[in-house]
Amino acid sequence: MYLVSKKELKDNMCLPTEPITPIKVSDGETNSYSSISWTTTLKYVLSAAFLSVAVLEFSLWFPFVLPGLTTAAADTYIPAFFVYDEEHTKFDNTPWTYNTDYLLTIVMSILAIQCILARSDNDQKNQRSLCLRLCSASLLICYAISTLAGAWAHQHFTSVESLNTTRFRIFWFVCVGNVSFASCYMGLIGREVQRHFGVTGAVPMGPWWFWPAYGCYMALTCGLGYISFKRPACDIFIAGGTQYPSTFFCLGALGFRKWPQQNSKKITVGKETSIELVKPMYRAMYYIGFIS
Repeated sequence: MYLVSKKELKDNMCLPTEPITPIKVSDGETNSYSSISWTTTLKYVLSAAFLSVAVLEFSLWFPFVLPGLTTAAADTYIPAFFVYDEEHTKFDNTPWTYNTDYLLTIVMSILAIQCILARSDNDQKNQRSLCLRLCSASLLICYAISTLAGAWAHQHFTSVESLNTTRFRIFWFVCVGNVSFASCYMGLIGREVQRHFGVTGAVPMGPWWFWPAYGCYMALTCGLGYISFKRPACDIFIAGGTQYPSTFFCLGALGFRKWPQQNSKKITVGKETSIELVKPMYRAMYYIGFIS
């Protein structure tokens, strides 16, 4: 029996560009490998399940323990499960709200296109950056769809009766569900950053499906109404709160790296390493983008 010897091939989303050399192994080694593989997979399945449930519960609990805001949270975060009433429901239909969302849709779409089209003259560098560019564009497209659906909902669903329709539920699920699922792309971005720029072993890579599974769980709970409140804007805040594990994962992937001083040696343009290409300005934009 033959096994692929490419390191971390199972963990990487991108197909390898180098040729793969098969290695002959004995049946005993095969059984051991299979056992380790199943054990590792089970570990990550349980980790993803625990993290998903724990983070959602934490996000739903957190607004009620903020100092001085406990009473306000009790009056604001009233569960709705997509059923709204005149007494508690408030939904902002002002032009400032939906026009801002339309503007954000345009901005996110332009940035997503720029991520896809960002290329160098070196085909090898383009291949290495492809996954990162696609994941970044996917995150931006995810937000663009969310803000577009949100803008339409704020503009056209102007009464409580209209909020209690299947049409609104679909639009609002698209809006909040994409924010809930965005952790998938954030985690994949962090994974690619760790793979290319991170310190080996500083941040666990995990299998490629870990963050998509996490995002799918959050989107599913959103669709079932667990992230639904009488004030629909609260849904977005809770969905955003579920993103903190992937946010910290992205920050850690880049944050543990010890960066070379820009003046420590003469760098030849066009021959920079991946580490040397990540200038302080880019790192600051990366940190600010994920923290904000």
